[in-house]
Amino acid sequence: MTDQELLQAIGQVVEAKMEPIRQDIHELKADVQGLKVDVETLKTDVQGLKADVETLKTDIQGLKVDVETLKTDVQGLRVDVETLKTDVQELKVGYTSLDKQVSTLKDQVTNVRLYLENEQKRTLNLLLEGQQALWDRFVPHEEFDPLEDRTEVLALTVQRHSQEIRELQLRLA
Repeated sequence: MTDQELLQAIGQVVEAKMEPIRQDIHELKADVQGLKVDVETLKTDVQGLKADVETLKTDIQGLKVDVETLKTDVQGLRVDVETLKTDVQELKVGYTSLDKQVSTLKDQVTNVRLYLENEQKRTLNLLLEGQQALWDRFVPHEEFDPLEDRTEVLALTVQRHSQEIRELQLRLA
């Protein structure tokens, strides 16, 4: 197996390990978007409550005139407060769920880091050792110089012998 193939195989393993994490992050983003929508709804409800409180203040001023109107308004306010309590309780449940998901994500990130530190480091060291073994098989550059000299002498000798053979062939012909 070549170095390039080993690197491609390692890349595929890492990519396969990272895909579930990417999916989890995508799901977390979607959950956070849902919470943002819920918070905006809660803000709208709170604004509605503020408006109701202002109305209540106005109604209290008119209490001297009509006590029955105030009782009706207070009953409406109680319904709104119960709705708000329900919304706050749902928000707490959503926050707890998000907190658990973040904790799970932190654990997964820690596991990925440990994997990268331990397994990938070991794999890279093995690759580097294999690469060093390949380099050790090659003849060092310093050993080429005497070989080049001997090759030149052999080439000259072959040329001289070829010339002598031609001359002998010409004489015999």
